[in-house]
Amino acid sequence: MKAPKRFALFAALALIPALVLAMPASAAQAGGTLKIGCQPTNLLDPHFAANITDILVAEQGYHHLTFIDAQNNAVPDLATRWETSDGKVWTFFLQPGITFSNGQPVTAKDVVFSYNRLRDPKVGAPTVKLYENVTAVDALDDLTVRFTLKHPNHEFASDVGDYHACVIPEGTRDPGKTRIGSDPYMIASFFPEDRLVMVKNPHFKADDGAGDPLPHLDEIHFIFSPDIGGQVEALRGGELDFVGGLTTEFAEVIEKDLNTKLLTNDSNMHWTIHMRSDKGHLAADPRIRQAFKLATDHQALINAVRPGLAAVGNGFSPVGPAYGAYHLAQAPVPDPAKAKQLLADAGYAEGLRITLVAQNQLDVIPIATVWKEQLAQVGVTADIQVVPTDVYYSDGESGWLNCDFGITDWGSRATPVTYFKLAYMSDAPWNGSHWQDAEFDELAHQVDRELDPAKRAELYHKLQQILIDRGPVIVPYFEKAVVGVSARLEEVALASDWARTRFWRGYFAP
Repeated sequence: MKAPKRFALFAALALIPALVLAMPASAAQAGGTLKIGCQPTNLLDPHFAANITDILVAEQGYHHLTFIDAQNNAVPDLATRWETSDGKVWTFFLQPGITFSNGQPVTAKDVVFSYNRLRDPKVGAPTVKLYENVTAVDALDDLTVRFTLKHPNHEFASDVGDYHACVIPEGTRDPGKTRIGSDPYMIASFFPEDRLVMVKNPHFKADDGAGDPLPHLDEIHFIFSPDIGGQVEALRGGELDFVGGLTTEFAEVIEKDLNTKLLTNDSNMHWTIHMRSDKGHLAADPRIRQAFKLATDHQALINAVRPGLAAVGNGFSPVGPAYGAYHLAQAPVPDPAKAKQLLADAGYAEGLRITLVAQNQLDVIPIATVWKEQLAQVGVTADIQVVPTDVYYSDGESGWLNCDFGITDWGSRATPVTYFKLAYMSDAPWNGSHWQDAEFDELAHQVDRELDPAKRAELYHKLQQILIDRGPVIVPYFEKAVVGVSARLEEVALASDWARTRFWRGYFAP
């Protein structure tokens, strides 16, 4: 199938922010405070958002050019529409009348500044690799922005919707301190050990389609707690209104409680058990990596940790079934006997000992516990080191980019190649495994440039096969997004990556 000589992507024109368009009239009640139970936030600079709370906060306060909907499609956000004739030059047309929380109008110059900052190696945001194909970002007028790429990228409209890609005012020196965005809410106060409070952006102007101004809620409080069990009990008791990342056990509790309800959605959210693979580290030996993979029983992990709320995928790549034709459907098969032989060949016939760093959140401790038992069957002793999430995502010895074995959470991305650019290519900024593979790098570079969908799917399959054969991670499963909310909370559409859920239309029924 030949790539078309000309293609264009147009989103419907909009005069108000995306996701508030053409909605039926509702009896939304104004006022109230939404209380969210979550892990402590690490960073308030949205361009460096790392954990779930960072992302949740950013999604309430900042626009992106595009937003990624529940079906992984790019839809209007700050841009009302976009077009390209060759996949190399992309033009985005902005909504008029959008204003930052400081009263300053949002213009194309702010977009240029924001995306230049996101791709600047000196700034060092995680998106440098994602936007390395961009050669120029230009403001054609106050409401028109042009991106010029080195190579065609059929899915660039999705790339500009990455959750880091928040638009901030031109010239901002420290976004983490000024905290100026253009979405319905803005940060009013932040207490690192307790909570973060967001209030209405007084300059945000939109309505819900029934004539009532948005947002409906007065405030959003992010209440920090590392204890998911405690969060669930607080939700049941009315002290919280939203708790995400529920295990099957907690989901069943929420579903049975008259004061709470479940919201679910399919997603590509997953955890990776990374194995540091650079010289001088145990997993630099591909036999060790393969032995650990063969020792892993993915379905047993699901049965123990997330029964009914997860799918296996192919076991060793971040490309799950949610990506359709891009996903390589090849179920992993555990083989403890072969794993033992590989360990013996690597010089560990008598067994070995590792330290597995586990951040204290959501499914991590249960995954670590079950995987420890599976490794024990092949002679590997895993000592689990539990650390707070902010420690795991720090630069310390137990940090995710330094430890030999760790468990990291990954939300859904619009396109699979984003994972490769962020964590799997040799120079990826979040390459916690420190793995390098020249063939993988070359194929990953080709994905964006291939406009034929069938050929692009073939490239994705080859990349996944490399990860299966010699890659540095184990993906226990792909999970369904599951959150518990107050039974009174209405009009909250759960994002595929639930951390990207927006509460613009949310309200409490009487």
